[in-house]
Amino acid sequence: MGGAPDTAATPRRGLRGWLSGLSLSQIGQLLTVVILAGTALFGGLDTVDTAVTEFKPGDEFSDNAFTVTVERATLVDELRSGTTLVAPKTPGRTYLGVVMKIRNDGTVPAFLDDEIDLRDHPEKRFYGVVRLANGAPVPSLGPGLTEEVATIWTLPETSLRPGDSVTIRIWKKKFTEPMVTYGKTWVDSETEYGQATLPVRGKA
Repeated sequence: MGGAPDTAATPRRGLRGWLSGLSLSQIGQLLTVVILAGTALFGGLDTVDTAVTEFKPGDEFSDNAFTVTVERATLVDELRSGTTLVAPKTPGRTYLGVVMKIRNDGTVPAFLDDEIDLRDHPEKRFYGVVRLANGAPVPSLGPGLTEEVATIWTLPETSLRPGDSVTIRIWKKKFTEPMVTYGKTWVDSETEYGQATLPVRGKA
């Protein structure tokens, strides 16, 4: 007859035998679970810190490429510069223009289309950046130049009314070389930006 099981040997070979039966993929998954469990025990994974610089209308804010002074936000049904129609009325939509004075502090031209981000309005549609003096498009600004421009979006006409407020964001930038074939250019930070809240007014 067989003897009693070797109970003393069972704990030693149990874990070793179980691990030897796992594939490399399963062992990797097991290690991931253990690491995540340990991380959660000590406070979770590190999060990316976001650095926000609050500024007010009329204050200068530098994003490294430009120095920007945000002046005002205005709602209009159509855009005109003198007698020139810049943007016609569109049923169900309205135009929001954020006027700013902007100076290129760098040594190369830089684009203006993504300079200002309108927050909390996912239904926005970017229309363009125009020179305030004559309504001409200003897609970029050369080094050392200063312009007064309006960044324009269209919104559903029920989104905003005079007396409301809007929040705009300007990402900090770094002059770097994202791809060798394209050379150096200004690239937005993923964590640092300036932010301002402006009252919205109607056209006087």
